[in-house]
Amino acid sequence: MLIFRELTEAPRSTAVALGFFDGVHLGHQSVIRAAVACKSQGLAPTVFTFSSTPKKGTEQSQLTGFDEKARIFEQLGVEILYIIDFNSVKNKTPEEFVSEVIKNVFRAKKVFCGYNYHFGKNGTATSDDLIRLCGEHGIEAEAKKPVKLGSQCVSSTKIREYLKDGKIIEANRMLGYDFGIASESVEGRHLGTAMNTPTINLNFESNRLIPRYGVYASVVIIGGEKYIGVTNIGVKPTVSDKGIPNCETWMPLYKGGELYGKRVEVKLREFLRPEKKFKSLAELQQSIRNDGETAVRILKSKGE
Repeated sequence: MLIFRELTEAPRSTAVALGFFDGVHLGHQSVIRAAVACKSQGLAPTVFTFSSTPKKGTEQSQLTGFDEKARIFEQLGVEILYIIDFNSVKNKTPEEFVSEVIKNVFRAKKVFCGYNYHFGKNGTATSDDLIRLCGEHGIEAEAKKPVKLGSQCVSSTKIREYLKDGKIIEANRMLGYDFGIASESVEGRHLGTAMNTPTINLNFESNRLIPRYGVYASVVIIGGEKYIGVTNIGVKPTVSDKGIPNCETWMPLYKGGELYGKRVEVKLREFLRPEKKFKSLAELQQSIRNDGETAVRILKSKGE
């Protein structure tokens, strides 16, 4: 996938999906798949998005980081990705955005967006305006209808609500994949090793949404191999008073070696219980083992 961080002219004609796409959930995927389907017409499937959210109030609650977004885009079949600083286009009028960016930079023949897409200075233009303005330049534009699960519209806002409530199954259903964290494993205090339950510690990016504190059944991916895990999201009140949240995972069936410095992906599957402070390390150790048994039972019943 070709990645541009500036408004560089596309190497060939494109079909463009427009949006910030936080979470790249099922609704976003419908917009992107529409662009990807145009590959059969000789158009390069393209995504135009921003390096930081243009929506105030969500700066510290992003569902996906850039690397994860890019990976999902590529898996969906995107060939060109524009990830641009919002400030570089925020003052363009709707007419300027369509003529200067969509037509001249993207060389777009087809454009797709969500039903609630806004653009142009102060976000005043709607998807209807996009369709009209693109039409004036001979570009076909389409606003995709919302994707619904039952009576509920899929949205990043609803997914955030689910995650903050620990409703990971519902959040994953709307995402179309398992919410999680992928980063380099960092060294902890070795308390898990001392209790014969060695753990993987992952730190959240500063702008990422942190789901409800608690213990989750999880799937861990290391070097392409999958393992069952039990993951604590929170501040580990039994052993720490720093109040800094992280993601700590024990893999009950893992028999390999140290993982410090290796890239690890943890996918949350089911909420087991809230985080709590135990009276002793022995009580904590027993709880970890009980949680591990529960996670193994649940995930094995689901074919993991």
